[in-house]
Amino acid sequence: MKKLLCLFVTIFSAMVMASVVDNLMPRPKEVKSLEGTWTIPTRPLQLCAFIELSDESAAGKPRGYYELTIRPTGMQVFYADEEGLRYGRVTAQQIMDFARLEKQKTLPCVQITDYPSYSIRGLLFDTGRNWLPVEMLCREMDLLAKYKLNVFQWHITDNHGWRLQSKKYPQLSKPENLDRTDYYYTQKDFQEVIAYAHKRGITVIPELDVPGHTMTFRRAFGLQRMDDPKVKQIVSELFDEMMDLLDPKVTPYIHIGSDEVQAHERVPGQWIVDWVNQIEARGFKVIAWAPGQYPKGLKQPLIRQYWMGRHVKRPNDEPYIDSQSSYYINHVDALELLTQACFQQPCLTGPEENRLGAIFAVWHDDALGKPEDLFTMNPVLSSTVLYSDNFWNGREKDVMQWYGNLPPPEHPDFAFAEELERRTLAHRALFEALPKRAQSAQTYFPFYKQTDMRWRMAETAEEKPFDEMPWGERVIAQGTIYAQHFFFSQTNLTNGKTGTVWFGMIVNSDRDQEVELIADFMNFSRSDNRKRDAALVQGKWNAKGAELRINGKAVPPPKWKQPGGGGPNIGEKPLVDEPWTARPPVKVRLKKGRNEVLVKLPLKGWKKSFTCFFPDAEGLTYEAPAVK
Repeated sequence: MKKLLCLFVTIFSAMVMASVVDNLMPRPKEVKSLEGTWTIPTRPLQLCAFIELSDESAAGKPRGYYELTIRPTGMQVFYADEEGLRYGRVTAQQIMDFARLEKQKTLPCVQITDYPSYSIRGLLFDTGRNWLPVEMLCREMDLLAKYKLNVFQWHITDNHGWRLQSKKYPQLSKPENLDRTDYYYTQKDFQEVIAYAHKRGITVIPELDVPGHTMTFRRAFGLQRMDDPKVKQIVSELFDEMMDLLDPKVTPYIHIGSDEVQAHERVPGQWIVDWVNQIEARGFKVIAWAPGQYPKGLKQPLIRQYWMGRHVKRPNDEPYIDSQSSYYINHVDALELLTQACFQQPCLTGPEENRLGAIFAVWHDDALGKPEDLFTMNPVLSSTVLYSDNFWNGREKDVMQWYGNLPPPEHPDFAFAEELERRTLAHRALFEALPKRAQSAQTYFPFYKQTDMRWRMAETAEEKPFDEMPWGERVIAQGTIYAQHFFFSQTNLTNGKTGTVWFGMIVNSDRDQEVELIADFMNFSRSDNRKRDAALVQGKWNAKGAELRINGKAVPPPKWKQPGGGGPNIGEKPLVDEPWTARPPVKVRLKKGRNEVLVKLPLKGWKKSFTCFFPDAEGLTYEAPAVK
């Protein structure tokens, strides 16, 4: 039997609310109530014991297993391995963070039993297209660790930049061969980020994307095609140069990309086989995108990372990672994330042992105005919290009918969305309570309560008085609503032939007041898909004719900083204030009592959706319009 190992961490004095354990994210597997309460000592230091399980106790426990017990005498964590130790500490820290926030004096005694359902739970940043500073990447490692995510996929090369320094081929990082910015990562930067992540229990998966996405690569070597005979040796040497900077015990995976390979980028399949063999010979495991150029003749199957094909049958010998559908958060609205985090099951098919986990991606294919914009244009932090639970626990079932829209309030599945929303809002409060000096774009948390809203939709091109509209039966409880989803089959339409639909909601206010309103009728993807919709027009919510009215009076849109932000001629112009997350709310007047909110939504373009809600307004209740 191992000797019990006691480690100690400092816990600051705090008062803990009774329900603090109910706020934990990701949700623990099991919380069992015990008798008694813990009164937190008021002394500035209090020791909390972390005790290693014995060989016999740990036998058969999943990787990352821990038990956290709160007794009248204090808090204690048993852990089975180093991962369990780390996760137990994270849970203890969250409890104490809420303790400080809520200022309660006691905590009911409980026993938490917990472990991750998937071995890979991560986030991808695309720094090939848009470089991010090293300190920003390191700060992200802290946030991943805070929510028990354990992988950072570093997409470090793409058409716009080969961002990893090569001393053998320095032309790759010359300014004339890079787009959008001249910045790249030195080899020292690269190792610094990996070491910082490793110290926090985060595995970095570096990705050199070949043979597709190689515009910068080809420009640096004066090549038109990737099947030029020189390419095989150059790529081989670049992989060797990167592997010289890595320890496979710390960085066990290398990603070779291979997705979206254009005709002029395809290479002989044997080249890829040779690159894979070269990487595996040095002790690394190889990951490649799927769909992608997949070679024949490999010694063993690659780990595939799927970006399409959620329901396809998997080969029985193929381990895989799920990065599909809403896991590309640059395509979705910040409020839309709730429904997908609730009802999308990672790794749907294939043998259980091959379902490695999931990685959500922040591609932001378009140019960024500045690095901080990545976090104001995309809901990175709220996604981290929501997907921490999705990846840690999985889902009992995959409910694709709710990927695009939440279930109706009367549906049994709705309660789970309310619960996950409540927990996520509690974590937003944690970040908002940070000292101003600690707040940054990376602590921006664009997530608000929406499950209390009560919309109905009317399918008609004709406008009638509010109470005479042909409101449908379904009540829609969301802040971002799709008449027809752009990715999924979910629809609120019954015929879709009217060309225009209307959404209505009654807002009851306990007084006359001016409140903030967030509204958005563009929902641009932060990728070139925004070119599918008409350009933004000054004085309009969008170019499709969308309108927003309160009590019959039009609510004017903001004054746009760059009209024309969209459409086929957008080029490299970065987004500025087009997403609602990147601009302040508008101010509107509500009268005491009943207020009618009416949205006109023409069914044009790629995204037939809108966002409309009152962020954190007090004294408001919502009801659906009456059905005639």
